[in-house]
Amino acid sequence: MSTLERRLTKLEDAILPPSVQAFCLLVEPPTDATPAAWDEYRQKVEAAKERGDFVAIVSPVRQGDRRHYDKGVTYFASEFEAGLVEASMLPSDRGNDSLLADTVKDAMGNVIGPVSCDKTRDDAPARLWTAAL
Repeated sequence: MSTLERRLTKLEDAILPPSVQAFCLLVEPPTDATPAAWDEYRQKVEAAKERGDFVAIVSPVRQGDRRHYDKGVTYFASEFEAGLVEASMLPSDRGNDSLLADTVKDAMGNVIGPVSCDKTRDDAPARLWTAAL
């Protein structure tokens, strides 16, 4: 490989955004589900693994009570937890660590300090409200 090709490769690596691993969220069937439902579920898990997806499974079964684990699968207690993990894997719109970091920074908000209120005027409460905004 020539010097020019190595430099072009380094430039492409620096400029191109990193690829994002696909996220596949599945819900495990209840323990008393029919064998057909379990077969369909297992087929979906295997298909997601073959595609190279991050396989997240929502399961009501606690970790200690689980009889077996699938290799390459991550179990979650709720869809909310799985959604947090998915957001942590997605790229940031503003250059932060992840989309989850963007969301947390947006949720913090701003603190507005106290504003004096002139009680002698009739529009004092309205002025207080507009001053706080």
